[in-house]
Amino acid sequence: MAPEPTTGLGITGGTVMFRPVGLLVAAILCLSLEGCSNEVPHTVSAVERATVAAPKHAPPVSKAASHQAPVQTREQPPFTIVAGGDESADNRLALDFATALERNRLRLGRSQGPEKDLLTLLHNPGIDVALIPTDAIESLPRQVRAGAHEHLRYLFRVPSQRLHILARRDITTIYDLNGRKIGIGQPGSGSSLTAHLIFNKLGIKPEFTSSDRITAFQHLRSNEIQAMVLLASDSSKDVLAFASDGDFHLVPISFEALASPLEELIIHYAPSQLSGEEYPNLIQPGQQVETIAVTCVLALRNWPEGSAQYERLADLSEALSTYWFDENQKPASNGIDPAEQALGWKRFRPTEILLARRAQQAEERRAFEEFTGAQGVCPLLDAAARERLFDAFLAWRRTREQDPNTAGSASDKK
Repeated sequence: MAPEPTTGLGITGGTVMFRPVGLLVAAILCLSLEGCSNEVPHTVSAVERATVAAPKHAPPVSKAASHQAPVQTREQPPFTIVAGGDESADNRLALDFATALERNRLRLGRSQGPEKDLLTLLHNPGIDVALIPTDAIESLPRQVRAGAHEHLRYLFRVPSQRLHILARRDITTIYDLNGRKIGIGQPGSGSSLTAHLIFNKLGIKPEFTSSDRITAFQHLRSNEIQAMVLLASDSSKDVLAFASDGDFHLVPISFEALASPLEELIIHYAPSQLSGEEYPNLIQPGQQVETIAVTCVLALRNWPEGSAQYERLADLSEALSTYWFDENQKPASNGIDPAEQALGWKRFRPTEILLARRAQQAEERRAFEEFTGAQGVCPLLDAAARERLFDAFLAWRRTREQDPNTAGSASDKK
């Protein structure tokens, strides 16, 4: 006997064979015809029954064991975070950390400069995380740099620091600083490190001087130096307070012009701008000055997987990820996008897994909203009913991905 014609909903002649997709669509249509009533337990149950033949979950994106903080029999030591150089950004990050970790599980250490902080991460197990400009790794001796790339990882990117070059009006380009005296901050500071890297690569040979910012501003005004370099993630309060009197300005730095000569260094930088709204005493209203931004990360040592230090840092990663993604309900709180990558650096594996899992969850939610919207499912369903429908949708979707023939295609066997 010839097989009877089969529909996409599994209807064979006069016999109805409900397969997962058929029941899912039927239930959705039923929901849409019920006048947006929240009394839908029978229709949601129908969707759930449609997934009985399906496995509860197809293997999802590789997932680390949950690092939600377990109940501790004794108080855990606080996390030690090293930061320094940009007080406003550091204060915001410290507040985020304290809120995410709770119970005062945070100890702030003062930075000794990016290069020393990197070495501290490698050799001092008492330091958990340090806020590091990524170009700092280029300042290490070549033999040390290879080991640093192998043993260091990062959790997340944090707000970049923009390069400010404040100079007298007769200096119009960065190349005009050749042979001039430039204040670059304290020895070992981020501004000193970045200035050495950039000027050396560009072949510009100024006379570098080291001092604190207040002293550098005084020397600039008295013409003992002709320019000063500093880094700030926000508008620099020091630069903003500097009385220009029309004699000083911020020197433009073209990212495109730097890209070729900086070669491998360029991965640590990005194009940015300084505006007249930020610095009305140094830039004309409505105008912008090109500059570069230095990528910054929360760096840590990549301890052996399974070690106490590794698990401890995985807990920290989950706490920060949950706070930045869930508590703030937006991925760019305080200028932080947890998923943004830092070129030239490897991410901590538990963080990588967390981000992959969250990306998968976001894609699943998007697909569900798109599907239910197209089918006219009532948007006024109560949260519990909608979540049960979402779970049924996921189970159906994963079954279809594993074997399309079981998901209600016309080619199914009787």
